Parts: sequence; structure tokens; C-alpha cells
Amino acid sequence: MTTFEQAPIRQLHSEAEAIAAAHEIAVEIAAIAADHRQNGQLPWRQAQLLSESGITAIGVPEAFGGLGASVQTIVETVRIISVADGGVGQLLQIHNVMLRGIFNGYPDAVRDRLVSDVLAGKRFGNALAEVGGKNKFALKTRVERRDDGALVLNGSKFYSTGSYLAEWISLTAASEDGGAGVLLNRNAPGLTLVDDWEAFGQKNSVSGTVNFDNIVLDEDYVSRRKGPMKRTGLTFPQILHAAIDTGIAAGALSAAVDYLKHNARPWVESGVDHANEEPHIIKQIGEYAVALRAAESLLRDAARVFDAHELDPENKQLQDELILSVATARAHSDSASLKISSDIFSLLGASASLSKWNLDRFWRNARVHTTHDPIRWRLHHVGNYYLNDVDPGEYTAILNAKETQGATQK
Repeated sequence: MTTFEQAPIRQLHSEAEAIAAAHEIAVEIAAIAADHRQNGQLPWRQAQLLSESGITAIGVPEAFGGLGASVQTIVETVRIISVADGGVGQLLQIHNVMLRGIFNGYPDAVRDRLVSDVLAGKRFGNALAEVGGKNKFALKTRVERRDDGALVLNGSKFYSTGSYLAEWISLTAASEDGGAGVLLNRNAPGLTLVDDWEAFGQKNSVSGTVNFDNIVLDEDYVSRRKGPMKRTGLTFPQILHAAIDTGIAAGALSAAVDYLKHNARPWVESGVDHANEEPHIIKQIGEYAVALRAAESLLRDAARVFDAHELDPENKQLQDELILSVATARAHSDSASLKISSDIFSLLGASASLSKWNLDRFWRNARVHTTHDPIRWRLHHVGNYYLNDVDPGEYTAILNAKETQGATQK
């Protein structure tokens, strides 16, 4: 396996520095993504750039030595990286989601060790989803008490974004006491990380298999769920999903504009010398740009609502607005990423389909990433709110109901 010597981690002192750092490393990440010879290669270098830039640590609160960045800034860094490569943006997304989880439910010593690792450039991956069950809540991975008193983990996970490249893996498991969160170091005996993510898109998310074979757990690294999940509990991963898709849309539009200016030929009936002078092309690029600008604006608005919610988390009106605004951002980012990344080929011509240009990467990434959480259900919640006065929600309510029914118990 290829590894790179890690340079010192950059210390970021402001949110403006964090955004600038994301832009800086996005240049190299984009160059790697554009090279079709890099397709299917593990993104060791890209992950290293995330860590060295310091942006993987910006979510650590100031009280623990971090920048304590706003949701707006975290969202923007994920969007910027996703413009360069949606798969690498997903590595950053899941790291940020898992990072937030260490500040609740674990002893202070565990939290402090993990924070220290993150500040040193270490990253989180996840191992939440499983395949083969009736639905995503049907967990076969289990934590059980052995006769000798040891707590042991067995099972397997798939869609384990970033885990193959991460220092820490955050996972969920069933147990006799209900759902449990577990943190594992990548070197834990009995843990196997498998490079088997063979999807046609988002390849650099490295979302393959993690196996757990009789892993003896340190109980300090096991968190038992206490009470129901917050009704806004999924809005953070959701808004970062929107950031990824918005970034992919921007990357696709930028690549299309570059190709039209430098490589495309005008259609014979157009009467112009260059493809970027064709009136129909100009109009269509305008439509793409409007769709993208709407997605970007809605993403920024949802992030502002999120930061307001963070200051007043029990405010029911803000909770509702957060769920609705994130769902709206997700719907528009979903649409813009799929529309632009697919439709650009109608303007670029047949030569743009050649593998050497690697322009299909945007559609492949958008198509795969937008399947992760069905947009039809985000729209359902918005519609039910406006039509039937039903409180907007996410599937946290379903998760809580399954937990009550004993779905994560023996």
C-alpha cells in the first residue's frame, strides 16, 4: 500500500484562513481528479492534503484547542474540496460528522486523546451501514459480553466512508442494552479494512468493507445511547451532503466552460468561429449557472440557519426552519449536480466523451452520491409540512421508534 510522509500540520487561526487553505489544496486535488490515469487509485495524497492543510481540525471547539469553526465555514470547506473532487469532499464530510460525536457520551480522557489526534492531522472514518438486512436499521454487528466479562465486537459494515484511510473508525452496533457507539483505532486486533469499494462514482470516498472479528473493546470507547436522538440530529450530515453535491455541480460547470473555450468546435450552422460564441450554448450555460447559483445560495442560507440553531438549540421554530432549509438545499444541490454534470455533453460534442478528458467523473460522482439519501423523502417532509401542517422531520423519528421496539437489542 502506498503511503506518504506527512508534513507538519498547518495551524489555522481564523475561519478566513481555513477557507483559504481549502482553496489552496483544492488546486492539487482537482489536478489529480482530472487525470484519467488516476481513476481507481486510492486517494492517499488527497487525504494527506486534507490533514496537512489543517481543515480537518477546524471543527474542534476552541475550548479544546481548535478553531471552533462555524457550520458555515465547515460547509464551505467541504463544498470547496468537492468542487475539486466529490469523493475527497465526502472524506472530509464524514470526518466532520464523526468528529462531532466524540464530545458526547465518552469519558474526558477518551475525548482528549481523540482531540489530540485530530489536531495532529488524524482523521475519522465511519462504519455505520450494513448490507443484507431488511433496512439500514437492521444491525447484525453486535457488542456482547463474554463469559470472562470482556466486551466483544463482531460483525461487518459496508459504505464505510474514509475508514480505509482513517486513524479512527466510528461505528454503531446492536447489543442487549440497545444501540451502542464504538470508537476503534485502525490498529485494533481483529479489525480488517478492505479496499473493495467498486462503485462507478465517488471512488475516492473509499466506502468499502470493515470487518470485526472478536475485537475486545475498551469500554471507555463504547457509548450507550441515552434517550432519543434529537429531531435535528441528521441535519449536520445532510447539509454536508448538500455541500458535496453543490461542489460537484460547480466543478462540472467549470470544466465545461474550460472545454468550450479551449477544445470544442462550433456547430456548422452557427456562423461563429468559436463554440463559446454560439448563442444556444451561451443560453444553456446561463441556465446551468442559474441552477448552480441557486444551490449555492440555498446552501449558504441553510448554514446560517444552522449556526443560529446552534446558539438556541431548543427553539422549536428554529428546529423546523433548519430541517426545511437543509432539505431545500439538498433538493437543489441534488438537481443541479445531476443536471449540469450530465447535460454538459450536449454542448461539448462527441470528442468530450473521450476517456482522456475524464469529464464523466462529475456525473459518475453526482449519480452515486445523490443515491445515499433519497431526495424524495426530503421533499415528502417539506410537502407534508406545507400541505398537512405536519412537523417537518427526518428519519430520526423512525430510528427512535425502531430503538423503542428493540431493533438494536438481542
